Parts: sequence; structure tokens; C-alpha cells
Amino acid sequence: VTDHAAVVPTRVQHVSVLTAASVGDPLDILVVGGGATGCGVALDAVSRGLRVGLVEREDFSSGTSSRSTKLIHGGVRYLEKAVFNLDYGQLKLVFHALEERKQLIDNAPHLCHALPCMTPCYGWFETVYYWVGLKMYDLVAGRQLLHLSRYYSAQESSELFPTLAQKGKDRSLKGTVVYYDGQMNDSRVNVGLACTAALAGAAVLNHAEVISFLKEEGQRRIIGARIRDNLTGEEFNTYAKVVVNAGGPFCDSVRKLADKDAKPMICPSSGVHIVLPDYYSPEGMGLIVPKTKDGRVIFMLPWLGRTVAGTTDSSTSITMLPEPHEDEIEFILDAIRDYLNIKVRRVDVLSAWSGIRPLAMDPNAKNTESISRDHVVCEDYPGLVTITGGKWTTYRRWVIVQWCH
Repeated sequence: VTDHAAVVPTRVQHVSVLTAASVGDPLDILVVGGGATGCGVALDAVSRGLRVGLVEREDFSSGTSSRSTKLIHGGVRYLEKAVFNLDYGQLKLVFHALEERKQLIDNAPHLCHALPCMTPCYGWFETVYYWVGLKMYDLVAGRQLLHLSRYYSAQESSELFPTLAQKGKDRSLKGTVVYYDGQMNDSRVNVGLACTAALAGAAVLNHAEVISFLKEEGQRRIIGARIRDNLTGEEFNTYAKVVVNAGGPFCDSVRKLADKDAKPMICPSSGVHIVLPDYYSPEGMGLIVPKTKDGRVIFMLPWLGRTVAGTTDSSTSITMLPEPHEDEIEFILDAIRDYLNIKVRRVDVLSAWSGIRPLAMDPNAKNTESISRDHVVCEDYPGLVTITGGKWTTYRRWVIVQWCH
């Protein structure tokens, strides 16, 4: 899209494009789901010259895609897993994510930027361990590197991050290692993808729900969908050569419209974040708690004049409006408490949210934290392609237009 004065078509125009698609003149692709993956698929497909439609039951980025840590990152902990578990899959994910991190920052500099993150070291072994690990992170990034990581003394670290604890529990701060990842406004990036796809010619419709699939007469193949406009209550048919199911946590619900006996492929995981006052973190510097009780990392990042901290990773049920549980909020507070020289109080939590990760089910995984964040694509029903798993940073890399062909 090169015309900066272009105007996104009206909702009525999008509806007319979808209703005009017929058995004899179908869309190339109909995407179900308006999150990062769905809008990414729509944009990639229309950019390749395909006729594309997209429907979203609620609003663009109303679900998981707006409830992230606001980070665009390669995944420091994924690299750690790759090294210690000799896991090539995790290493490949880091490579891809680091490439996409730079791409996303370059594509949307008004919504994304580099952010330094401080890793505290309370022992000399930790200092060497994290310094070497983050230098490996720099090395893997290669030409996609944002800035080189570096070591700061305890005094320098205190000046950069005034609320960082110098002492506590028979330990003293030896220094910190600061590395760089990206930060983004997730919901605005998502809406930007939808609008860009629309400007390129895709028909994108929010508040439009798939209520059933249309099948070829006498065949099992899906050739379209029955759509209900939740704003007007009107229903209409639209036809497509391929339907892409990018429903996030609700992928299985969409699959059951095609086959009520479809076996679940989603393992839902809850990711909770809390918002704290601005004095918890300085502007322009994040903090990483390198290891929590369950082996995760916790980020504490400046965000829109406040501080966002998270995240958790635990099994959950799938609901339209997931709510953070009190024990999850306390888990985050407890994780950051030992690393700060201020009193961390429950009353300081200004707000909290929970997002449901649509992880692909892994029968060998011990818990949700150990499940890979890679995307999974499958066509378990003729004409219906499902894409699930993945993470915000790599949404663009896993678009499946070529696979659909």
C-alpha cells in the first residue's frame, strides 16, 4: 500500500464483497479470526494478489493478541532451552523470532521500538552465566541485532534502575547485564494489519460470526461459510476456495462446526499480567526476573506511563473474557518482590488482564510451560486449514498462503 491518503473502505462495502462471492466466483481465502495470525494471513494473501475475506466474531485484537507482554522478542529462555536440551526446534524458533523482531520494528516504527532490559546478578557465577548467555543471544541475532548487550556494575545499575534491590536474603548485587529486545503496542499493530489488508483489497469484517460451514453437495469439502453480522443480526453466505481457521483459543470451536466429533488440538494456557505505578520501573528500561519458582522469567517493563509485569503460564479453561486469578497476581508480585528495594503491595496493582495462549497440544509435555511456542498448521477437514500455536513476534513468518495452494 503506497497511497498514504487512501481511505479504508466502509463496513457496508466489506459486507457487499463478502456477499458477492458465489459458488462460481468464490474468494480465494476466507480467514476466520481477526487476531495477529488471522490479520497476518489476510494481509500476506492479499499482497500476493489473492481475493481475501476475513471475519472476526468480536473486534480486531479483542482476544489474546491484545493481552501480551508487549514484547517483540527472540526469547532468551527459548535459547537457554535450546542449549541445555540440545533442542534444534527451540533454536530455530529463536532464529526466526529475532529476524521477525527486526522486521516488525522496521515495518511499524511508530508502534514498535528497541527496549533495554536489565538482568540482575547476585553472584559472580550468575554474572558470568548471564553475560555469556546474552552474548550468545547477540551472536544468534547476527545482522538483526538491535544493540550489543553489556555489563554494568552494581553502582551503575542502581543509577539506571533506582528501585533495583542492592541486597536481600544473604546476597548482594554484583552487577547487571543489559540486553535489548523490542516493545510494541500489540493491539494497535493488530488493527494496523487489518486496515492495511483492507487498503490492499481484502474484505475484513468485525463483529461477524461464522455460524456454520457450507459444503459441496454430496461431498465433505467446505466451500464457504454462513455468516451472522452481530451488529445487524442479518445472515449471509460467502464462498471461498479455502477457509483458514485462525480462531486462536477458539480454533477447536471452529473445527467442531465442520465435524462435531473433532478431537481437541488446543492446550489453553493462561498468561496473566498486572499494571503497577510508574515508580516501579524507570522510563526506558525494563527488568527481567531470570527465574521464578516454576522456571519462567518475569518481565517488568515501562508501559504508557505505568509498569507492566508478567507473565504466568498455567492450564486454564477457554472463556470469552478470561479473568486473572488472585493466586496468579500474587505469583507475579512475589516474583518481583525480591528484586526491588521498595515495598511491593497488592494495593499497588492498578489493573490486571489474562490472555489465553492457543498452544498446540503436545502429549509429551509435562505442563503448558514446556510446550513449544511454534505454529502448527493442519488440514484435518477438506477445505478447512487450521493454524494455531505460535507467538506475536513470529505471526508474519507463519502465514500459510503457499501451503493453502
